Amino acid sequence: MNYTVIVNPDSGPGPGKAPNYDFLLAIQRLNAYPNVRTVGYVRTGYGNRSIDDVLHDVATYSGWATNATGIAMHGIFFDEAPYQYSSQIADYMKTANGAASSAEGIQGDKVVSAVSTNIYL
Repeated sequence: MNYTVIVNPDSGPGPGKAPNYDFLLAIQRLNAYPNVRTVGYVRTGYGNRSIDDVLHDVATYSGWATNATGIAMHGIFFDEAPYQYSSQIADYMKTANGAASSAEGIQGDKVVSAVSTNIYL
């Protein structure tokens, strides 16, 4: 069985360049398992959160790969995704997804499958 673990240290990646020590150790242990993908939690506020803040969170998670060994994320989990369509919301989510897809520090295929077992950390 494969697992997707959503990592959420502080309603997102938190203020530092790497997670606190407890999260750092837990993420290293999780990433050591071949059947575990860790993904960083990013809140979108249903498209009302500043896109700059969303992009900052993605960049922070991406930077983890260079700030400590074994804590690279394998994707981003965008929570509170908008459920009403508008061209503005579509552009917002395309921008957020593009940032995650092109982030060099995010490893793996960067796609979270809906059939995976999700665990929140």
